[in-house]
Amino acid sequence: MVRIFSAGTATLISLMAGLSAPTILADSRAVNQEAITVRLSLGSDINKKRVFIPDQLILETGKRYKLVIDNPSSEVHELDAPDLVAAVESFHVKIAEYFSPGAPIIAKVVGTPAEIEINPGGAVEWEFVTKSPGIFSMICDVEDQNGKTHTSLGMKGAIIVN
Repeated sequence: MVRIFSAGTATLISLMAGLSAPTILADSRAVNQEAITVRLSLGSDINKKRVFIPDQLILETGKRYKLVIDNPSSEVHELDAPDLVAAVESFHVKIAEYFSPGAPIIAKVVGTPAEIEINPGGAVEWEFVTKSPGIFSMICDVEDQNGKTHTSLGMKGAIIVN
């Protein structure tokens, strides 16, 4: 789990990553190729919706990707995709204090991210190689003030690996 919490100018980062080795290693050509950048936004302040934008990502098996995840909303959101985590070979997760091209990277997780939770304005880059095809759910299990998860309020999506 990667959690980013901001309190004024101080930023506290809590990192917990499952570091188990994948059972199937990615093709060495994919490991050495340049990553294809794919973007995912968590939430939207424009319409106050709890959504993934886009709500579907389509990837190809055997390719290296850099998934850039940002949170432009005023709420904490999370990307939870455990089946995807099991179907990719992760290289690292880079954590930026704020979302902007060239923003300073303040931490890096090596290994598998169980969940990625991002505070408002934060960003994460996750590099991985897809190992097997499938349809993998994306959810946000953050609870609102009424105890309902963002998933139950409609924040769902899918990552499709062909």
